[in-house]
Amino acid sequence: MVKTTLFGLAALLAAIACGGSPLQPSGPTVSSVAVQSGDLPKGMVKCDLSGDIGSFLAKEKTQDPTSYNSINTEWSDAKKSGATAAYVAFFTDTQSHCSAIKTNGGDIGTANYQLAINFVIQFKDEATAAKGYTNESIFGFSTSQLKQTGGVPVVEGSATGLGGNSIVLSAAAASQSYYIAVWQKKSFMVILALLNVDSTASKKVATSENSRIS
Repeated sequence: MVKTTLFGLAALLAAIACGGSPLQPSGPTVSSVAVQSGDLPKGMVKCDLSGDIGSFLAKEKTQDPTSYNSINTEWSDAKKSGATAAYVAFFTDTQSHCSAIKTNGGDIGTANYQLAINFVIQFKDEATAAKGYTNESIFGFSTSQLKQTGGVPVVEGSATGLGGNSIVLSAAAASQSYYIAVWQKKSFMVILALLNVDSTASKKVATSENSRIS
């Protein structure tokens, strides 16, 4: 028994030394699920605000302390509700617009350029993720909030193409169009907002992202 245990330990150490540790996590992660460049219309660029929640908050603390305080509180609340990891992705049509978001994020709501904002949250298990979708406000988004947005009709459930726990709001207002989807699949909850991206392309982004949660 001791000899077998030592042999197994030696094999483990050898694998780690070769960079092939069997301890690497399997399955999707918040970063692998998040929006990728290939999901989006050609020409959109990834902003350097993007990253795991820790690095995102560190950048926000320097660039926009007010947003940092709000988002940090939201993340603390999400962790209390069972969240274990999160990734934030920003894409726009130019790096100058990335810079504008970084220094003046409050103007996002009036952006007249293409913009993608994506939060992917992983919970400790599927049941906790489902509860987060159904009952919680995560990063300021909730299903009840979307249902009450200016009387704009929403699509819910299987009709969205994103699964039973999903809601999509898609509309145009003044010089903007927007597509907002929130859904839960397995242990993940996804918040996706696309501004000034046509509806067909927006649905493709959501579908592509959803397909990576396997």
